[in-house]
Amino acid sequence: MNKNILIEKENKKVIPHPNQTKENRVEIYICTYLSPLGKIILESDGTHLLSLQLENSRYYVPKKAILKEELPIFQKAKEWLDAYFKQKNPSYEQLNLLPQGTTFQKQVWETLLTIPYGTTVSYRDIAKVMAKKCHKNSMSSQAVGNAISHNPLMIIIPCHRVVGTTGNLTGYAGGLEAKIKLLELEGVDMNKLYLPKEKNEPKAIKTINRCRWCNLDNHLYVKYHDEEWGVPNFDDHYLFEMLILESFQAGLSWECVLNKRENFRQAFDQFDLEKICHYPEEKIESLMANSGIIRNRRKITATITNAQIFKKITQEFGSFYQYLLTFTKGKTFYETDRTHSELSDQISKDLNQRGMKFVGTTIIYSYLQAIGIINSHEENCFLYSHLNTNKGK
Repeated sequence: MNKNILIEKENKKVIPHPNQTKENRVEIYICTYLSPLGKIILESDGTHLLSLQLENSRYYVPKKAILKEELPIFQKAKEWLDAYFKQKNPSYEQLNLLPQGTTFQKQVWETLLTIPYGTTVSYRDIAKVMAKKCHKNSMSSQAVGNAISHNPLMIIIPCHRVVGTTGNLTGYAGGLEAKIKLLELEGVDMNKLYLPKEKNEPKAIKTINRCRWCNLDNHLYVKYHDEEWGVPNFDDHYLFEMLILESFQAGLSWECVLNKRENFRQAFDQFDLEKICHYPEEKIESLMANSGIIRNRRKITATITNAQIFKKITQEFGSFYQYLLTFTKGKTFYETDRTHSELSDQISKDLNQRGMKFVGTTIIYSYLQAIGIINSHEENCFLYSHLNTNKGK
């Protein structure tokens, strides 16, 4: 047993179930299963299967629990795992699953259960399903990806079957090597999938060509190029985040901003529009003291102003994408080796007239490329043919 897992055998301490109050607590039990991927930790409240995690999973947090291998729910789960690793397709319906999470996370996990054995879908596909469930026009693939990565019942809830839009195998809390083994076990055609060039990750399944600007030595840049740049994403939260990040790019390189992206998210409250609209002077000073972001007072104060105007635009048009549609008419533009266009000129001029700052035509052109309205992947890039379907102006 892993020494990091706290177990109580004789003194059975009652600990809180994730959904219980202080007045109504339940005991948590665990057992282990030795799989071809390594040790798997199972957790139960005595009746339900709460968690099934690889021991080295990124989000697995050891808990105080009671070792009880003989629980019927554990026996059923082990039988399920035995069948799965023998390349059968066992049903999860008899396992009495009870994953703990937010309502949104649970809806995403329910959707994952519908992915057929031996197949893959993209984060974007899941986002479209979730948008319909939530009665929205669109849904951020990033929001979906975050819910998927926190799936507490790995393998059974098959998050390993979700890949990037272009076949990128990134994103698995149990590690990409485990994800590859699971897909190979299910007979998935791996020739259609690939890994970006990243440090401390397995070598790419196949050599691929990317746009010339993509720095292959920076795994964040490769991931951004492969999964985001030029992929249409019109969720308001994403559109706001990218607009702010692009404004900080002014006079700098995008790689510089990208390297600090997670720091920006933390510093700006995950780009919460309402919070940023009401940032006080104290918050500005706090941001100016934050060495993890680009400390430019004009850009920081412009972010607050831009957030307020962004909110007004969404109130006027229903969403920021609906505002952009008044310029684009729903078209995708395919062009390379440009830094501005008539379209970016028009949008930049209008945003400036509305009072936004750091939204010049070059910044807006870069923004439109990022969110997928302008597709600028080069002809020799592996994404060119994939994203240039239904090509038109």
